[in-house]
Amino acid sequence: MNSRAVPRCLRLTRCKAHAAVSEPLGEPAAQSAKALAERAMCSALLIAMTLSSAGAAQPAPARPSVYQTTLEERDQKTPEVTTEQLRLALAKKSALVLDARPRNQYAIAHIPGSINLEEKGVIRFTQSYPDRAASIIVYSNGPFCDWARQRAAELVSLGYTRVSRYQLGLPIWRALGQTAEASAHGLRHIFTNENNAVIIDARNRAEYMAGTIPGAESILPGEGRDAAKDRRLRFYDTNARIMVFADSVENARMVAEELARNAYSNSSYVSAKYEDLKRLKFFTPRKPSPSYLDSLPRRP
Repeated sequence: MNSRAVPRCLRLTRCKAHAAVSEPLGEPAAQSAKALAERAMCSALLIAMTLSSAGAAQPAPARPSVYQTTLEERDQKTPEVTTEQLRLALAKKSALVLDARPRNQYAIAHIPGSINLEEKGVIRFTQSYPDRAASIIVYSNGPFCDWARQRAAELVSLGYTRVSRYQLGLPIWRALGQTAEASAHGLRHIFTNENNAVIIDARNRAEYMAGTIPGAESILPGEGRDAAKDRRLRFYDTNARIMVFADSVENARMVAEELARNAYSNSSYVSAKYEDLKRLKFFTPRKPSPSYLDSLPRRP
């Protein structure tokens, strides 16, 4: 052992013990000195082992995942929540999740389970939710959008004491593999005014063949990965707006989530069945071409 690594007091103890053993002593004194030397050496060994273990590399603390991070803004007026915390709040329904964007943006795409604050109105909101201790999470259009900050501050000024923000907003929510929800009126607006979305029919093939929204692609639950590679989606940019409808909201959401997990992050499911969409009369059902049907995977 390197003597420099041992404390001075220990070196002194060892020197004294060595000196005691070296001197000519009687048998009882020699035995006592030998025991003293052994104790000193044991103490030195224990201290050396302690110093060695203290200097050993400690395991690094686990780093948070992307789902457990926030912007870490300075001088926050209201605290932020992570994506993981928002998902948990939605699953447990432990907080009111408010969309601070204009109502037309909410109709086209919003975090499932959220309420549009503009559509409800602040006064009506305070009447519907009078409990000022209710947990509230506000979001908007991402890190650089001020709507969430402004609406959160407004709610605090009205006396709500547990207001937080998902400042990452809808764009990051979608980028992390979650889908969004659209209303029937949101789909109607896109179809009749903007015409810039890929529309997906998630009903069974027989219903699709009988008539669908003009231009709609057919993608069934479980086909998301294949559709991303074949002619149905391969030629579309992965940032293209995608809106999925079906004969049940569950099936539409299932397909939208599959597409989101296959890099089509701008996917939404429509919270209305096909028959409800037909009643809005913004399209005339059209049968797909035989050549298109021939190219589809053989499914029921």
